[in-house]
Amino acid sequence: MVAKRPVSKDRTQDADLVEGQTLRDSSRGSTLEALSQQSAGVYVTGRGTMLHGVASGASGGITIRGLGGSPNSQILVVEDGVPDYQGIFGHPIPDAYVPFLIDEVLVIKGGDSVLYGTNAMGGVLVIRNRWRQEEGYELLNDAAYGSYQTLRESLAFLGRFGNWDLATAVHVLDTEGHRDGADGKLQVGHLAARFRVTPNLHLSLRSKVVHLAGGDPGPVSHPYEDHWFDVWRSTSSLALDYRYKRLHLSATTYLNAGIHRLYDGFLSRDFVGGGIVEAGLKLHRTLRLLLGAAAEHIDGHVEDRSTGEVSDVKGLTNLSFYNQLTWRPVRALTFVAATRELYSTTYGLAFLYKAGARWNIYRGLYAHTRIVRNFRQPTIRELYLPYPTANPDLKPEFSLNWDFTLGFIHKRIEVSCTGYRSYAQNLIKYFGAWPSTEVVNIDEIEVWGVSGRVALRKLGPMYVTITASWQHVGRYTRQNPEAKLNFEVGFKHKFGTHFIGGTVSGEWVHGLFMSNYERDPIDDAFFMDLTFRYRYTSASRKFTVEPYLLLRNFLDRSYAYIAGYTMPGLNLLVGLKLGL
Repeated sequence: MVAKRPVSKDRTQDADLVEGQTLRDSSRGSTLEALSQQSAGVYVTGRGTMLHGVASGASGGITIRGLGGSPNSQILVVEDGVPDYQGIFGHPIPDAYVPFLIDEVLVIKGGDSVLYGTNAMGGVLVIRNRWRQEEGYELLNDAAYGSYQTLRESLAFLGRFGNWDLATAVHVLDTEGHRDGADGKLQVGHLAARFRVTPNLHLSLRSKVVHLAGGDPGPVSHPYEDHWFDVWRSTSSLALDYRYKRLHLSATTYLNAGIHRLYDGFLSRDFVGGGIVEAGLKLHRTLRLLLGAAAEHIDGHVEDRSTGEVSDVKGLTNLSFYNQLTWRPVRALTFVAATRELYSTTYGLAFLYKAGARWNIYRGLYAHTRIVRNFRQPTIRELYLPYPTANPDLKPEFSLNWDFTLGFIHKRIEVSCTGYRSYAQNLIKYFGAWPSTEVVNIDEIEVWGVSGRVALRKLGPMYVTITASWQHVGRYTRQNPEAKLNFEVGFKHKFGTHFIGGTVSGEWVHGLFMSNYERDPIDDAFFMDLTFRYRYTSASRKFTVEPYLLLRNFLDRSYAYIAGYTMPGLNLLVGLKLGL
């Protein structure tokens, strides 16, 4: 569940903070789907038990408040301070985010290009991986086996030795899939080291490697044969962090590179490299100033292996300066104002801004509102690649998003309701079918909606969480659902060294279309999952043993998020966690 107040740079934004343990315990097949379960207004497509894949049949499309979808180039993922997206296609790999080291994820709804730059049009997922906070080490292993010959293994080690912190993990997934052609393999390796030069000065290095291999099975009505993909991606970063009294300085440099091979001869090599420098200063007990500068270059190589033809692509370079002023004249009131001056060597200067306010009204009752102007530059694919088409004359996208939230938090209850408006200009859309497809800017779109959350906690051993959203998406309805509801009813009880817990959860999605202008409707999607866990912790707390059962779609319903890609029926995963 969303357990803590969002810890972010902007307290006026509508955001949810989801703990990593919640993601690790989820019955959902991926981290992104688990986030959709927990956060109202976030919708993620699926096509199977585990892997989302790449290319035309991929799922894992993220939509937040009517923006995003497939590809996810309008939703930005930031992992440990590094923007994570492909240099050619401009969107993240949904399968790259596995929760074995995740400490928490901040889900920012409405976007924030002022703080995070390009692609943060509809929302931002800020992933923070964890370090051990006490001297010593911990070793965690999670092995599971289930339906469709699915094997999942995660091994993580965290240590704190003197001035050194270490965090490393390996994740392996192998499945035959719930239908022919849906098999796949995923391997993820993550290595991080941090040296605490002084209590206030830290130097950290992170590197993550992802290998994804699988296939697109095609619609059930006419399945594909051997539509395979093979993807390698790596992300490395070096960060320096300094805190002293009223000053916080950070500097991060990063490189995200990848190699993509597809069955049809497509081969790409891409990279995204850059750096971010940021300074936070407490000017007065009521005033905080944040200053930052960022530079980024995107480039790649694309060729057809079958013919040797190489596509002519041009790199994209951005330079940005941004600032944010936070004013708290009294304890109950917070005001935020910020701007970003982004210069693109291709598109020139873009001026971005935001303003927000938060009022803690009385004893847990609060309200906040924000307006923000966001930006996304066209991707290399959209500008230059004939996959399926290109348009070098595309303009960058802009959105102006507004929201207002009224909420109440107490020990046993949390209630909130948000109204929002997403307005976008020069939105990039694909029309037609190959070979007559075209990619163009459209004039504007407007999405109005409302979302809400109710959480009841400490009802004896029980708790209940319900999130829901409704929106009017206008003309462009493709994979923009009209309504979504998620619920979770759980119990947990600890007695001595023993713990038992479980959940019943589900999702209902209404108003899905495969084409724009409300064409090709899809039946409502609905499913329910069941989880059960038992954990034994030794009296010395030196080791834990935790067997668990995940029973997915236990009503055995037939449903689909993508037309022709029917989701699995009743399936299960049985696992065992060991901790030292």
